[in-house]
Amino acid sequence: MYKLAFIGGSINSIAGYPHFIASQMDKRFKVVAGVFSRDKKVNQETATRWNVKRIYDNWQELIEKEQKNIDAIVILTPTPQHAEILIELLKRKIPTICEKPLVSSTEEIRMIEKVYNPKENFLVLTNNYSGYPMLRELQHKIKKGELGNILHIRLKMPQESFLRPPKSVKYPQKWRLKDGFIPMISLDLGSHLHHIAFFLLQEEPSKVLASYDSFSKYGVVDDVNMLLNYKSGIKGNVWLSKAALGNRNGLHIEVYGSKASAIWHQENPEKLVFSYSTGQKIIIDRGSDVEMLPNKLYNRMTPGHPAGFIEGFANLYNDIANSLDLFLQREKYISKYVYDFEHAKKGITLLHMASYSNKEQTWKSLSE
Repeated sequence: MYKLAFIGGSINSIAGYPHFIASQMDKRFKVVAGVFSRDKKVNQETATRWNVKRIYDNWQELIEKEQKNIDAIVILTPTPQHAEILIELLKRKIPTICEKPLVSSTEEIRMIEKVYNPKENFLVLTNNYSGYPMLRELQHKIKKGELGNILHIRLKMPQESFLRPPKSVKYPQKWRLKDGFIPMISLDLGSHLHHIAFFLLQEEPSKVLASYDSFSKYGVVDDVNMLLNYKSGIKGNVWLSKAALGNRNGLHIEVYGSKASAIWHQENPEKLVFSYSTGQKIIIDRGSDVEMLPNKLYNRMTPGHPAGFIEGFANLYNDIANSLDLFLQREKYISKYVYDFEHAKKGITLLHMASYSNKEQTWKSLSE
């Protein structure tokens, strides 16, 4: 069992508890140390509730004292704080699991590149949505050609959080109300959709055309539309919003091929809907005769009991543990489910060029 330390991710955060549960669900990791919050009271309360004995007042102290005691560190701080922590961990060659997005800008990507060595550094991101069993089944079917040639893909992630914030947490946090050249909504939500599109298609877009809007009272970008072109001919359509009433987290994926289409919605994660050129329409779930499901991780409960967000997240932490196994054995930690710095770099590049596209109101090549 690998020993983890958390930087960030207190009981008051959105990401902390899901990471805590998912990382330990299958006994591959155990959280043994942390600096969960700058607020000493919240930091102590988090450690007490989670039965973590070793807690620190700041991340620098944690790294100094825990470097030889832990196997990896999970970064769960607000995105603008990632780069400084990442650089220190990479210099010390401490295996690192980072909440997405990796950083906030292409400038920070270049800073990371100066210290990152893929042969010596273990650095992966928690792109958790691709842990859902039905999305992994869809990836498998696309690769097998069951949908034919992919023609276009549509990804949506509308939320209502800037018009109707969730009551369960203090939202929006101040750091989410500061846009850099890449708006925070693109870092927050767009990084997810970039990952999912690549996860399914195994291809990066070559051009982007973007349009930004602001509909809420906060004066930041809260609605993004992007058109994507791929060298293979695939067309993409991406919509992000935090000003779409009625959507709690409306992650929705549509993939259209020459033989069939597939539709998946996170609010109904067990169902994957296929429509064929014959006119036939079928719905599959974990109780169907599907090829990915012999893996016991995708059957934590019998069909009819949804494999949801935390379980999908736990699947990813299992994959990360397998990759860490390989890394510590000095082998390449290649995985079709675990993504590293290069993937994150391409996502930030896409979002960066989308901002140029919005500014200049024209298509921008991702090779510029």
